[in-house]
Amino acid sequence: MIAKKVLLVGNFGVGKTSLIRRFVLNEFSEEYISTIGVRVSSKIIKIDTEEIKLLIWDVAGTSADEKVPKAYFLGSSAAMFVFDLSREETYNNIKNQVDIVKQLSGLGTITVVGNKKDLVTFKEIEQLKKTISISIDLITSAKDDENVEDAFKELAKQSLN
Repeated sequence: MIAKKVLLVGNFGVGKTSLIRRFVLNEFSEEYISTIGVRVSSKIIKIDTEEIKLLIWDVAGTSADEKVPKAYFLGSSAAMFVFDLSREETYNNIKNQVDIVKQLSGLGTITVVGNKKDLVTFKEIEQLKKTISISIDLITSAKDDENVEDAFKELAKQSLN
């Protein structure tokens, strides 16, 4: 079995912790608990014939003027940038934010995930896809457990490259 450090990054309140809780514990809570610094969870998953222990770093949310310590990004094998489909401020500068994550982590590819699908309509998602400056890899809902497993499988596959 191999262990891989993977990151979840994005603004405050986009659902990073909820995605991790849904994936690792199959739980969801409406209560918002802000992550301070970083929280590390783990789960073993199988990709093809490879067992991978994902060490999932839940990096505290940021605002544009707040910097996350570079040390959190060192040694990461993959990263997921999460934004809230229902809050424009979490994606209106997304290309720049993803570029910063790439620069800090040294990763060439970042998985981009739009979360909280349960709060928006299909039509709103289609409109968002046309206006956002980069492509979205997955649309998820931690609340409804939609595409959560797929998002982490994508992250695991990315960590093997």
